[in-house]
Amino acid sequence: MKLVLKGALIDVIMRHILGVILLIALVSQPLVKSEIDTYVSHPGNIPNFHNFVTPQLEPGDEDNFVLDIHNRYGYQLGNVSITSEIYHRADIDESETFENIPTSERPYISNKCLTINSEETCESNDKVEQATFSLATIQANETFTLKFKIVSDEDTREGTYFVRFSMSFDYNGTSRLMQSRGHWNMELWEEATSNVTADSLGNINLDILGVDGIIPDSSFGVKKPIPKWPIYILVSLTIVFAGLSVIFYLEEEGNYPELNKWLQKQRGKFNELRLRFKYRKGS
Repeated sequence: MKLVLKGALIDVIMRHILGVILLIALVSQPLVKSEIDTYVSHPGNIPNFHNFVTPQLEPGDEDNFVLDIHNRYGYQLGNVSITSEIYHRADIDESETFENIPTSERPYISNKCLTINSEETCESNDKVEQATFSLATIQANETFTLKFKIVSDEDTREGTYFVRFSMSFDYNGTSRLMQSRGHWNMELWEEATSNVTADSLGNINLDILGVDGIIPDSSFGVKKPIPKWPIYILVSLTIVFAGLSVIFYLEEEGNYPELNKWLQKQRGKFNELRLRFKYRKGS
């Protein structure tokens, strides 16, 4: 009898051990991508970057770059970090990375402000090309505002400057990363947009890019204003020639004798002035 009980006890212990081993094996295997990942990465659910206010500066000016970010998830986000970075410049003649521009000819970010629940918090930046904002949490359906000042000098190179964004946060106990188009070169972007699978959200292969979602790029401009005096001269000449056309038309009609007399008188004065100048030049 004792042997039977001892055998049954050993059998129970062995079953428990096998169960624990099986559980460890299952946990150690990579998890299949869950529905929550699809929800997080869906273009209609990712945080909405919108209401951009982008400055157009003259060299030597400064102005604020502003945008709103809305958490469209039904849950809060934790350990949120958002970085904005000036990374490229282009004009009609050339295109270049920000690193290739001499330091003295670059615009920079001087300070940054975060507004959430109508409370604005500002701090200085290190006069570099990027600014990072950190938030402990963002509640579901909450909107907050980022603002940073773009500063240019008299020697700042003119053109359109592109700004890229990166956003990391914790969602449902998992760290997530979202970036904008400016973080990848053309070859990698083309591969991600051409090598798509049936479950590629937004027709972009996020696995190739190594992110959980795509957020937008933006830009601002630095350019000297077009001189206004040529426009004033052109408008004035247009008015003068339009008036002369009307006057000569009325003269040809012959219905305004007083106008004809005035024109004849003006022609006489013009001829007299021309003859005086001619004889003075000849002497």
